[in-house]
Amino acid sequence: MPKPSAIRQIATVLTLLFAGSFPALSQSVQSPQADSGSSYSATAFQQLPGQAETSGKVIKSGQNMRLEFEQNGQKVIQILRPTDGVMYVLNPANKSYFEVRGPAVPATATDGYTTPCPDAAASDSCKRTGTDTISGIAVERWELALQPGTPPLVLFWDSTRRRALRQEFPDGSVMAMRFKAMEEINGRQTEHWIIEITAPGQPVNSGNWWFDPELRLVVREELPGGELRHLEDISTGAIDPALFVVPQGWTRQQPPAQSAQPSNPPANQ
Repeated sequence: MPKPSAIRQIATVLTLLFAGSFPALSQSVQSPQADSGSSYSATAFQQLPGQAETSGKVIKSGQNMRLEFEQNGQKVIQILRPTDGVMYVLNPANKSYFEVRGPAVPATATDGYTTPCPDAAASDSCKRTGTDTISGIAVERWELALQPGTPPLVLFWDSTRRRALRQEFPDGSVMAMRFKAMEEINGRQTEHWIIEITAPGQPVNSGNWWFDPELRLVVREELPGGELRHLEDISTGAIDPALFVVPQGWTRQQPPAQSAQPSNPPANQ
């Protein structure tokens, strides 16, 4: 198995690049995994090694997302509206809510062409350095400085799937993806990709990834390290706009002190 430090480092980047398909990644109001114009609802499941499976409902329309899950035995609803820079956290038990404000995310940040840069714009610390081909797909080579003065993380970026198909870490670890086949999952045609992580002197640690090219959405992940995430009961079509606003008559409350960052739903990514 790769060294724990290498796995943690790779997992951190995987989390950043896989954000948007599952509720737990709601800390980021962007949804890079799904096309901003797509609308769908689904049940999201997550299982960590040695833990019970958790689940929640995810509803997405354009830029907006609604997450429904249980936390500490109570139902919680999160409404994310990135272009407004706001997240609402609703407590249906007492019809109350609070809001968390942050910088607005322009629609262009998730529409069309994207980069792997944290702020979506190239800079001295995140720059494109060339092109390459992986599994027959044209990719861009980017270098991302994790810390000033240290060797960069090298990403081979697929802007269509909005992820790195290969990552080369400063310690010599590599995360590589390769296309296996088109496969049907729950009635939808998906791309099945193999994920392989290697670290110097260690055996390969592998996982699997299924991508719905129509919705531009990850529908199943079996991540290196044993974490499983998948979407079931996917339904496409128009979504009621009322699902992304706080119902009239609900009481606004001040957010808890620890809510400087949104809490992570258990059915998370």
